[in-house]
Amino acid sequence: MLQDKIRAIAHSVYEDRNTSGQESGLLGGHAGTALFFAYLTIADPEGPYEQITREYLEKMSEALANQQLPHHLSMGIAGIAFVFQHLRNIGLLNSSEDIGLEALDESIINGGQKDFTSGNWDPLHGLVGLGIYFLERYKETGERKYLERIVDQLNALAVSEKGSKAWVTPGFRHYNGDNYNFGMAHGMPGLLSFLAGVYTLGIRRTVIEELIPSCCAFLLAHQDKSECYGFPLSIELKPELRSLPSRHGWCYGDLGMALALIHCGKALSREDWMERGTAIALKTTHIPFEATRCGDASFCHGSIGLVHQYDRLYRSTQDTRFKTAADKWLAITQERYYQPDNYPGGYAHLKYDEATRSYVHVPSYGLLEGIAGIGLVLLSCDDAIPPDWDIIFQTNV
Repeated sequence: MLQDKIRAIAHSVYEDRNTSGQESGLLGGHAGTALFFAYLTIADPEGPYEQITREYLEKMSEALANQQLPHHLSMGIAGIAFVFQHLRNIGLLNSSEDIGLEALDESIINGGQKDFTSGNWDPLHGLVGLGIYFLERYKETGERKYLERIVDQLNALAVSEKGSKAWVTPGFRHYNGDNYNFGMAHGMPGLLSFLAGVYTLGIRRTVIEELIPSCCAFLLAHQDKSECYGFPLSIELKPELRSLPSRHGWCYGDLGMALALIHCGKALSREDWMERGTAIALKTTHIPFEATRCGDASFCHGSIGLVHQYDRLYRSTQDTRFKTAADKWLAITQERYYQPDNYPGGYAHLKYDEATRSYVHVPSYGLLEGIAGIGLVLLSCDDAIPPDWDIIFQTNV
């Protein structure tokens, strides 16, 4: 049954390939779609997916040559470069099929200087996201200088808060002010997970040995005894601004804290962090559906992101409680959100409409919020293929 859904998703994504406005980036465009079809190629080498993957790679190459793209991982050059490098790393492309990654490296790190100047260290749209690309690049090149530079910039951006190191997330339009962000997508768990990945390579260990324990202490000091959530979404720097209630997803929620602690515990050989992270993750398995704020099947904040995180935790710990949680959320994905007669590929994205100030379900095809991401997770559930693509989401415990 999963294979039928995956094929239907693949068909719908491919049908949308020429839609006007389709962008080239990783999270919502051709680069993320190429990643989906690349893993379909591994699962079904006799199918049409290798040729489709190459069609998307060609679109990405054309975008690099002809468009003025931002440098970010999420929607820009770093995300496109990540896909080419990742496909080389998993053996679907060879090093002779080069799009000029060395030149792109310089363009990306120069863009990172702008992020540093503006204080943009965001795991998806800023310095940490660029670092995730360079972690993938390192697997082939062994190049340290870009990762060293990003760690040094992150160190310089850290602030002291009650004796601990922390990072301030700049305010976003009218939604929030400057805050201490506790989410994996835009907050300190994503930054810590990146630093842990760099530490395992033996890069800037002295600096990271100071930053990680200090920031972990700051985050853990804000854990409370709530029966539902242990951590806030964020802490606003201006007390008059109201912090939003927590949620259960990939982008925000206690699972991000759990994964960051496990990443850091593995890297720095801290069993106490690993145990605490596992305990936090297990507690999330008891969050009632009504309290999750889960409104669709997307990876970002929907059910399939929960499936993937619990599946990763099960693979890592072999604790069957995580397998039970993954199966539960897979059933929710199938039974609550699958509407094949209403939406391409059977799933819709719950999107906030600024004009009506309400949430509406809309078709979405990308990796982060659309059916390509859903298909990629379903594929990893149904096949014995390591989901190595998930370094971009730092769920790779």
